[in-house]
Amino acid sequence: MKIAVVIVTYNRKSELIKTIKAVESQGITQHDIIVINNNSSDGTRQILDLEFSKLNAVHLEENIASAGGFSKGMQFAHEKGYNWVWLFNDDSRPVAGTLASVKAFLEDASKYKIGLLKIGNINNNGQAILLFWNGVRRPVYTAVSDDLVPTDLITFDGCFISAELMSKIGYCDPEFFMGTYEFDYCLKAKDAGFGIYTVPNGLIDDGKLGGKGGTPPWRQYYNTRNHLWLGLNRKSFKICFAWFRREIKYTYAILFYYDKKYERLLFKLRAIRDAFMNRRGKRYDPENIN
Repeated sequence: MKIAVVIVTYNRKSELIKTIKAVESQGITQHDIIVINNNSSDGTRQILDLEFSKLNAVHLEENIASAGGFSKGMQFAHEKGYNWVWLFNDDSRPVAGTLASVKAFLEDASKYKIGLLKIGNINNNGQAILLFWNGVRRPVYTAVSDDLVPTDLITFDGCFISAELMSKIGYCDPEFFMGTYEFDYCLKAKDAGFGIYTVPNGLIDDGKLGGKGGTPPWRQYYNTRNHLWLGLNRKSFKICFAWFRREIKYTYAILFYYDKKYERLLFKLRAIRDAFMNRRGKRYDPENIN
């Protein structure tokens, strides 16, 4: 059983180093680690060349965000003949015993037709988080365990994806740029008859650095556009209605609680327009927005 680890990084050199070392502690060699460098400007390329020269570093000429980065990494691993690809952001990493806790499930994947297997996160109350789908993601909280639990959804961070699934449906869609691409991939996996599972043991150290400082206005563009586009593309009233309810909630929050109200609402209007006009990809570059 060959496992490749894909780490997508952007300007978090010190966090990336921690993640690489944590992955190595699981018994994964540098030859089996793929780093997708989203055009970092903090010396990431130099440190990889100097200290981690045996791993597979893919240095991109532009930032294609998480959807593009994971897509590139999945393709790289799949074409190299790995059985599984294990995905990480640069600010999260496995802790001692993570791989051992799921190895038996990976080796017996055909019994359950596992397409995606997620190491489940833990909330602040010490409960494991499972994700289900009702047109929008729906979290369910349960006791921490090493059981294999069927779920509807996963997020990619700490997730294993099988080569069999990638052969069947391809890689995640980079045109999402960021947000929703994981749920799109899960829905495609279910359509193809594959199982989605979570092992809710919390054996991932997740820094959640991307969520600090609140949601910037430009990011709400991608959240709004991608969710609506998913509903329109799948011709699903359920998804579109769930999107509408979600947008009512967030628009209310913008009007009464958030700063930069006009800017946030403008991004949302642009997102709705672009979803209906099938405009996708990187429409707004985070690096060039104040």
